[in-house]
Amino acid sequence: MTTEPKSIFRRPEDVATELGMTPSELRSYCRISGIHTRLSRRRIMLHEDDVRALVQWVRQRKDKAGEWSLEPEQDPFT
Repeated sequence: MTTEPKSIFRRPEDVATELGMTPSELRSYCRISGIHTRLSRRRIMLHEDDVRALVQWVRQRKDKAGEWSLEPEQDPFT
């Protein structure tokens, strides 16, 4: 029997369904938070550490939702 080796880095599209979000949401969260591994100029991947950190970031972001009305979130694309 041959088994496929487990990938160290995975695409956001592969991880998004496990986290219960769309790939575009996950890519957006990766860009805003800066939590990802950049393999090349236009290619980001996620390591298990990145996935855990991103889940923690999303949860902390949700906890701060009441503070958003006082201080708007920075837009990283401006």
